[in-house]
Amino acid sequence: MHYPTMTIWSLFGCLAILAGTAWAAYERPPYVLPCRRNDPEINKCIKNSFNHIRPYISRGLTELRTPPLEPLRIEELAMENNAGAVRIKALFTDIVANGAGNYTIKDVRSDVKKLRIDMSLGIPRVETRGKYEIIGNVLLLPVRSNGEFWTEFSDISAIAKIFGKPTERDGEMFMSVEKMLVDFTMKNARFKVKDHVNTQSVLGEAINQFLNQNANELIQEMRPAASQSIAKLFRKFLNDAFSNIPMRLWLLED
Repeated sequence: MHYPTMTIWSLFGCLAILAGTAWAAYERPPYVLPCRRNDPEINKCIKNSFNHIRPYISRGLTELRTPPLEPLRIEELAMENNAGAVRIKALFTDIVANGAGNYTIKDVRSDVKKLRIDMSLGIPRVETRGKYEIIGNVLLLPVRSNGEFWTEFSDISAIAKIFGKPTERDGEMFMSVEKMLVDFTMKNARFKVKDHVNTQSVLGEAINQFLNQNANELIQEMRPAASQSIAKLFRKFLNDAFSNIPMRLWLLED
């Protein structure tokens, strides 16, 4: 249920790269399209900048330590859901996602004075695979499982709300992210797991059938926990990036 949020790496990778990089001579690389603070169409500018850098971040940028989006690799993702019919603790590892680089930024709303940026994006299709460990209850039934997973999600929409603040260091102004909120929706989902605990083939097939028959309900139950976990991870990611990028490189004064 967490996997569509992997697509959210696409969004935050874009934001980090849009800011540019602190080159020794402060030269502007070709993937950075800066925006002017007082531009009356700054939202359009930010949107165009995010879409402009898509082919660059798909391949990855070593100078910014930005991992490739195709495929996107995540070592570990943990989440916990304590409400509703699905109450579980889950750990996902060795995650590989394909399709995140095919994002499109659809809309941006910003308040540069407050360093507030809201944006939405769409992803046609994302396929993920990796390992998992789950313990808890689903529909009052105890669940304990670990093994390998495969998922496919299509028609994904994601929203990110970023709350920043200016921070001064060494005579330069930087942006730090105080809070981040993320959410997502999708139209279709498919699951497949290879359970290493419940090794009976009949039970394993029953688990796969249950996941696919109840995909929408399970995703809806897990969405708040997944969104919270991803927001926490990406807040750190953005702060690591912006702590080395002066604001004047990506937000120009008139």
